[in-house]
Amino acid sequence: MLFGWQVEQGVTSNSVIYVKDGVTVGIGTGEQDRVGVAEIGIFKAYTKYADAICFKEHGIPYKELELAVEKGRKDRELLVDIDRKAKEAKGGLIGSCMVSDAFFPFRDGVDVAIREGIRAIVQPGGSMRDFEVIEACNEAEPQVTMVFTGQRAFKH
Repeated sequence: MLFGWQVEQGVTSNSVIYVKDGVTVGIGTGEQDRVGVAEIGIFKAYTKYADAICFKEHGIPYKELELAVEKGRKDRELLVDIDRKAKEAKGGLIGSCMVSDAFFPFRDGVDVAIREGIRAIVQPGGSMRDFEVIEACNEAEPQVTMVFTGQRAFKH
């Protein structure tokens, strides 16, 4: 959680990042809403996870394999298999920590991440609806830990 909060200090404002085991798993930034940046970070996590699988199994980046499939040099099932593995692992997000540079005005931003298996959230707090975000964490199975930092991390 501390690592994630430190990384978040250097990310452009309006961002949500996911960290796990001392590395960033996904970074979403540049949107005006928490749901949008949470979803972008999730997309990035899935993309990078699929790329890692591809490189480990085939020695090439995912996009290179994708191009080889399009040109008929590789079997499409290779991509299907990689995508299936990335989906099963939820892009490596299971057990990760979600970090936001600003409060969540509604619970929908954290709900999208909770569905991906995050285990913790770091955020400034201070929304009139903080109780909804707390409820989302408490209702999660298993419950999600949340820390309010009391300060924003906007980088303009």
